[in-house]
Amino acid sequence: MRKTYKLHHKLLKVLLKENLIFIIGMIIITLTLQYFKSSGDLAFDILFLKILVGIVFVFNLPAILLLINYYYHNKELTLYIDKESDVIQINKKGISTKHKLSDIESSIYNVGIYYKNKIDRNGRWSAMHSDFGYWDLKFENGDRYYISNLLIDFLHEHAFIKKTKYRFRFFPFIDKSESKIGITLKQKRTKEKTLTEKFIGQFKSKNEKQLLEIINNKNSYQKEAVKAATIILKNKNVG
Repeated sequence: MRKTYKLHHKLLKVLLKENLIFIIGMIIITLTLQYFKSSGDLAFDILFLKILVGIVFVFNLPAILLLINYYYHNKELTLYIDKESDVIQINKKGISTKHKLSDIESSIYNVGIYYKNKIDRNGRWSAMHSDFGYWDLKFENGDRYYISNLLIDFLHEHAFIKKTKYRFRFFPFIDKSESKIGITLKQKRTKEKTLTEKFIGQFKSKNEKQLLEIINNKNSYQKEAVKAATIILKNKNVG
């Protein structure tokens, strides 16, 4: 199935939402302070308002710079990906280039340091610009593209290119001189249930007589089934 990726406003909407929550919180604090004050202090209110505007600007400055940076690199770029046909087509400034997904030499996701929590579980706090990132995509013929998540939101999905690696940076500004290879992000594998565990799940509803029938007729049942019946019966007797 072919998917088309163009510039979208999802990231901007998230940023505006976070700012709205922050501003509403600050307004609530202001009103609370006013409620407990015996008389209004206009000078204090104006000062607080200036501080609020300053804080909002400072917290948003990295995100604003990244928005400008990403938009500059991707404003005339459209991406088409067809996994079934092994095709990726990139249109940039009216020039269309087709590649095979299998011809990708390197695939690197440049993401905020916040996402490194998945590896080392350090519990880093997210910032206004934490959700920004870009895809450094290089093909075997030397073609290289920088595709930000203003175009395709890849940060919250598993990488569909298996050899994708990650670079973690506090400020993921598109850097064409970046030469670090990146690291592999190991996904946790769900431990598959053993056959005994599966039988335990199946035999939980059986009564003591039925369990004893399985245990006493070992030759008629799998050894895992007999083991499961023994475990359940033992737990019933202990209870």
